[in-house]
Amino acid sequence: MEWPVAAGHPVAINVPDVSPADDSFTELARDRVAWIGLSGLPGNMIERHMPGLRLSRYRAALQAALAARAGRFVVTHLPRMSAVTAQALRLLRRRVPHLAFSFNFTDLPTGRPRQFLGEALRGVDQFAVFSRFEAALYARHFDLDPARFVPTIWTQAPPVPQAGPGLAPGAPYVCAVGGEGRDFATLLAAARRIGPALRIVVIARRHSFAGLCVPDHVEVLTELPAPRCWRIAMDSMGVLVPLRTRETCCGQVTLVGAKLLGIPIATTRSDATVDYCAGREAVLESEPGDPAAFAGLIERLAADHARLRAAARRAVPAERALHDPAHWADYLRAFVARHVEPAQALPAQPSMSVSP
Repeated sequence: MEWPVAAGHPVAINVPDVSPADDSFTELARDRVAWIGLSGLPGNMIERHMPGLRLSRYRAALQAALAARAGRFVVTHLPRMSAVTAQALRLLRRRVPHLAFSFNFTDLPTGRPRQFLGEALRGVDQFAVFSRFEAALYARHFDLDPARFVPTIWTQAPPVPQAGPGLAPGAPYVCAVGGEGRDFATLLAAARRIGPALRIVVIARRHSFAGLCVPDHVEVLTELPAPRCWRIAMDSMGVLVPLRTRETCCGQVTLVGAKLLGIPIATTRSDATVDYCAGREAVLESEPGDPAAFAGLIERLAADHARLRAAARRAVPAERALHDPAHWADYLRAFVARHVEPAQALPAQPSMSVSP
């Protein structure tokens, strides 16, 4: 994808791993940055049918490296795309500033994958992580310079629920949303403690409940479009986010989406979600892996849902300010000021279009 370039602006080569080339990230900081959009999504028959290898990821990384030159910098998204792009830049000897955005793991890699990532990522200038905890965790795990990890809050526009009902009419319910890093064993154990008096709806991936016994009063839904998912959440008494451990670095998307819509939340504590949960009247927390404590949170959501819903709605303006995508635009501007502008002075040029 190509966009117009104002004279003198540095050009960012945006390389998402699982998003299209024209994703919303390229709308950011256009007063300071021009964009080239690439994508790691499969783009042809060969890439879509290559077994066991994300060929499209390597193709996008190579495109980014070939497009890299003076006056440009690279923004990659997710760890593996960041690693293979850093490799491609090194192999082609293209030394341009590199920002690894959305640097996040559900499970930390070990063995050879950990070694590969640690070596490949040494060429990255800055890592954008979504909590202070993750900055220290990933620097230590991959033996990288902690100063290169600069946290930023997760940002997004408020989710848009579908207009019509998400579920058929029935009893009031609480709703668990999301699959990454979730502790569904603890959720189901809590549901058994509560019993069938309270309806629980879970929206997750098909594999999330493998090997688990689901009680009859727990309804599991899979593969739902996002608007329907958020309508079900909006119509619930609260959203459940049971995370596995204190070191689980997941759940931010669901937590932020629920807060932006004014929905009360029950979650388990994680060091990676402190900035998203602490001090919120409508966010209830318990220690991970404790079914009795989590059952207590669910019962509080149901018993006190009117007050909690009112508190969640009062907090919406503050949460929307905290999670405004403008913060990522500011983050990009700061990266340009720190890493791009000092490294390369761009000569004045007339407006034009850029391409890889």
